[in-house]
Amino acid sequence: MPLDIRLLNLGSDSAERDITVGLSEYFYQNSTYQKFFNSDKTILVGSRGSGKSAIFKYMAAAEARKGHLVIELSPEEYSYELLSQYLRSEQEGSWGKQSSYSVAWQYLLYSLVFKKISEEKRGLLLGGQKDIYTYVVNNLNSQDLNSIGILFEYLKRLEQIKVGNHESFQKSRELQALYSLEEIKDLQPSLEAILRKTRIKIFVDELDKGWDNSEDAKYFLAGLFQASQKLNRISPNLRVYISIRQELFDNIPQIYEDAQKIREDVEVIRWGKAELLELIGLRIAHCFPELMQQTGQRRWNSIFTSTISSQNSNSIDYIIDRTQHRPRELLQFCKLCLDYYSEGKRVEEASIFAAEEVYSEQKTKDLASEYRFKYPCLLDLFEVFRGRKEIFEKSDLEYLLLAIVCGEIDVDQAANWVLEIDYLELKKLLWQIGFLKAKVPQKMRNASTSHGAYLGHYELPTINLENIDHFCVHPAFHSFLSLRDG
Repeated sequence: MPLDIRLLNLGSDSAERDITVGLSEYFYQNSTYQKFFNSDKTILVGSRGSGKSAIFKYMAAAEARKGHLVIELSPEEYSYELLSQYLRSEQEGSWGKQSSYSVAWQYLLYSLVFKKISEEKRGLLLGGQKDIYTYVVNNLNSQDLNSIGILFEYLKRLEQIKVGNHESFQKSRELQALYSLEEIKDLQPSLEAILRKTRIKIFVDELDKGWDNSEDAKYFLAGLFQASQKLNRISPNLRVYISIRQELFDNIPQIYEDAQKIREDVEVIRWGKAELLELIGLRIAHCFPELMQQTGQRRWNSIFTSTISSQNSNSIDYIIDRTQHRPRELLQFCKLCLDYYSEGKRVEEASIFAAEEVYSEQKTKDLASEYRFKYPCLLDLFEVFRGRKEIFEKSDLEYLLLAIVCGEIDVDQAANWVLEIDYLELKKLLWQIGFLKAKVPQKMRNASTSHGAYLGHYELPTINLENIDHFCVHPAFHSFLSLRDG
């Protein structure tokens, strides 16, 4: 019996909205998840839409089902602006912001742990461990503050002493008390005793929300990384997990200074085509249980035409090739296809091509938005490629980029930074953000990518671009930029 495609619901793009309506049932445990879950790694790095929040939501739900204590922390969107607005700058007071943020984060994380134990494991707070409950009642329950409020309040206490008019001896003594977390230091033995009986997992997610690239934003993240490393050394039963966008992780100097120390704790999310097919197949089968015993490819072919005959391509390959191998992009494209579906046994070529026009514009603008702080006005740069061929020989591409950085081709507002770099840097930039793909010789490809001539940075990040003779604009942008066949 034919499926009623109009009933297909692929779920939400957002893990926060999806966890209660199906994510726990159709979550796909790809290789990154397996490595992260089965290791001691605590830092998950990935591009926007790569599934960081989905992994954290799934792990948090699994831990809660086991009866472990789970704390989920997502900084409010206004956090960075709030911190920059009310805290003095580093230069204004020379008050060592990174160390201040680190100790403030430690205080916040300890406070959240103490409150969680008091709320859900009060039976453990007997005898010698009762001091934690007493501390929560006397110090935390009386504060009408959310998580960021607790951190902000501790930072203000540090700031007022370091840049205020205090006598030298008094200032030194008060600072020592704050930096050593003196008010909660005596609770450490009780916490360690409790951790021998229960496990506590803290998940810190969505750190890019409201990101403004400010001084405080960078110290905010760097301080969190330092604080989490310290808490993770207390006990194997206490773990702080952090997810962060690749671009932020790579380009914040304060984090990079500690990168070598935390490298062994980092897992980078990567998706292969076969894994993306399984992901979408699970969501199809969740909606149509009669397909549960079928392979991912058969599930796909039950909904979508199997081939794009005019492009001599499998439909799943055609769509995935227009993503940067991120689950959110695949879901967005497929949902647009369903929006354009009207009738018939399958979603046919016409619906896929109509969806591609909308998707291509969205993807182009999303890429510019993703890197807007480091490379403002990327759309103005992308417009240079409008109407050109999709494939470039190395010399032709470099001549075009040279004309751009020399100011011969107008890039409007992007000129503020484009004219400050050389053409080889610009080529590397366009490759790293995924706008360009490179035709990689067969001997340089790995087994999982040998089927494709042109590969993106997300498929093969470690290549020498000077050894590449041909490039192409990523297929995701062809439709919006009206590119011509090579």
